[in-house]
Amino acid sequence: MSLSVPADAQLREIDATKLPQDKPVQEAYSRVQSVESMARFWSPTWAYDTPKEKVASLLSSALRDLQAAEASAPQNEELLLLTGLVAHFAYNVDVDNSYELAVQSLEKAGKLAPTDYRAQWFLAAHRCQSNELQLGMEEMLLVEHQNPWQKLPLDFWHDYINCSTTSDMPAHTLRAVDHAVQLGETPSSYSSAVDIAHNRYKSTDADTTYSAKDAWYATKGETDVQFQSELCGIGFSAHADWHMDIKDVANGTCASVMEAGPYPSKTGQATPELLVLSRPPKPQEQLGDFAELFVKQYPSAHPIPAPTCPSDKCLAFEIVTNTMYQAEGGAHLLVVAFADQAPEYPGLLFEKPLAVPENKSGEMKYYRPDQRLHRLPGVIYTVVLLDSNESIFEKAAADFRFLLESIRLD
Repeated sequence: MSLSVPADAQLREIDATKLPQDKPVQEAYSRVQSVESMARFWSPTWAYDTPKEKVASLLSSALRDLQAAEASAPQNEELLLLTGLVAHFAYNVDVDNSYELAVQSLEKAGKLAPTDYRAQWFLAAHRCQSNELQLGMEEMLLVEHQNPWQKLPLDFWHDYINCSTTSDMPAHTLRAVDHAVQLGETPSSYSSAVDIAHNRYKSTDADTTYSAKDAWYATKGETDVQFQSELCGIGFSAHADWHMDIKDVANGTCASVMEAGPYPSKTGQATPELLVLSRPPKPQEQLGDFAELFVKQYPSAHPIPAPTCPSDKCLAFEIVTNTMYQAEGGAHLLVVAFADQAPEYPGLLFEKPLAVPENKSGEMKYYRPDQRLHRLPGVIYTVVLLDSNESIFEKAAADFRFLLESIRLD
């Protein structure tokens, strides 16, 4: 897939002065420059005056010369980068065995200079245009993570935008577009990518009810289950043996009730209950007002330091009372409340690259990603609550801390 983003030259990232200076290599470099714009991306239709077969023949000839030069310069990173790029272009015009050659050459270059992001970038772009889309985008994210975005060239962001769009990561696309514009590209260059990104979302509001199935997504790990909701702007983990009750989102309220245990208690066994509840604030409601809703019925409630805080600021309370669970030594409750400011790119935290589905023959097929629910607008308040009795409090408090530490806010 290729979007209508600027198709600048990757070859200009190659330093020709560091290549072997023999005539075959220098001529190969010059010949490839003349066809790069035609071979940057694969297309089912050929839109150039130069026949595709002629471009393929030129790239094949260049590859032979570059591979021959590698025998006498096996440690020349620039030569390996050039060979990898030319093999990538050859793959885009259907030259046999060029895909593997691109991977091998770029992996060798990466090993020679592990701090040079170019090999990983070129390899990521190569994979993003193949059946290895998911792996390619993961490598793009690594390049982004390991380098200040201002130091990465516009060409990188062009490839990144193509890849993030194809792998269904609209928030990453929008952020990458902003980076490219700040580096000097015109916003209109990315109008297609921006439109696609915005169209991946459904607008949301606090007055609409959303089913739990639509609002939440769960991923099973070996011992835990990760729950996340782009709509609610929150994710957390639960142990696999907890009993979960994920509620529908109504009146802007996202609520998940969990039962841990059961644990041995004075009277046999007892089950602590945990609650994660998020919603936008009411008009004029401050965080303290929100927290007060969950503690005002308990006269013994008193502030404590939060065991851990998922946000910049937490309000935490402990409640010990014998008005409940007398046979178990009374009730022992914990409450932690915090606020999450609206992010610049909603959904960014939870996006992961998706592989393009394959048909039975192993070939990629065209698909249309499902629209996702946009994060509820503005600030979101969250409370995490533990309802336990005294006899199981030590184990219940460990569950509470695990839950708090697992929370991720978008």
